[in-house]
Amino acid sequence: MLPQFPEFKDLDLSDQATFNDFLSKFPLEASEYTFTNLFAFSMAYNFRFSMLHNNLIILKDTAPVSMFCPVGHSGISNTLDETFGYLKKRTELPYLERVPESFVRAYLRDDENYIAEEDRDNFDYVYNVKDLIALKGKKFHDKKNKVNKFKSAYQYEYLTLTPGLIGECLAYEDYWCEVRDCEKEPGLEKEQCAVYRMLINFGPLGIKGGLIRINGKVAALTIGEKFLGDTMIIHVEKANSDIHGLYQVINQEFLMHEASDCEFVNREQDLGNPGLRRAKMSYNPARFVKKYKIRQIANR
Repeated sequence: MLPQFPEFKDLDLSDQATFNDFLSKFPLEASEYTFTNLFAFSMAYNFRFSMLHNNLIILKDTAPVSMFCPVGHSGISNTLDETFGYLKKRTELPYLERVPESFVRAYLRDDENYIAEEDRDNFDYVYNVKDLIALKGKKFHDKKNKVNKFKSAYQYEYLTLTPGLIGECLAYEDYWCEVRDCEKEPGLEKEQCAVYRMLINFGPLGIKGGLIRINGKVAALTIGEKFLGDTMIIHVEKANSDIHGLYQVINQEFLMHEASDCEFVNREQDLGNPGLRRAKMSYNPARFVKKYKIRQIANR
């Protein structure tokens, strides 16, 4: 059982059923609102949880302290008032973050107490799965060429991730981070912690994964999960960047083997990184999942 607001608790695997039940009843289209995402990053961002007016409250308890939007449909106006009252005691600039457009439209469109600011760096990129598997037409010409050149240059095998392969994947994550000096970049260090948590808890989380071996060694890794019935979220995608075309091939192979029954793939956000933005845009997104920061107007 989750505590009543303003008491909070840390998230652990025993909360999975409770969270998944909530998120299935009150689905939100942003990639942050999955148990896997929250659990994986809970050590990095100290996510904590509570209940308020039968809504799930998600607190990011690291500086700057913030919250996600309430998950639920009960007494949202009062819930927002009370959550901002709490945040005002914890931080000088209280706000809700990663708030999807559907929540803004449903509860804040005509509410003069709040300002909703687009958070472009955290928009999710959503693509058609069939497009990213087939890579047909001029708009995917460059991707198709890279895939073909890779396949003509390398003998490789794609494997669906199973518990017996977790050890190899953990070793690959260590290698990937050593090459990129993850310890020197806070964002990559937090991501490494999240990848460890996903891999170590792969079975209980019920997620999917795939890897590519070249010459018997892991050279690329992807982890994802089904979302909203018709979408695959890609939580992790890593490949040896010195092997040209490998990123394109692991993306194609994973979708072909693990997501062929999905209509869409959500490849999450670019975090404002120019290189990552160019890469995500080059795959021709079908749409974005817009997200917002919500601030309460002063003196309200």
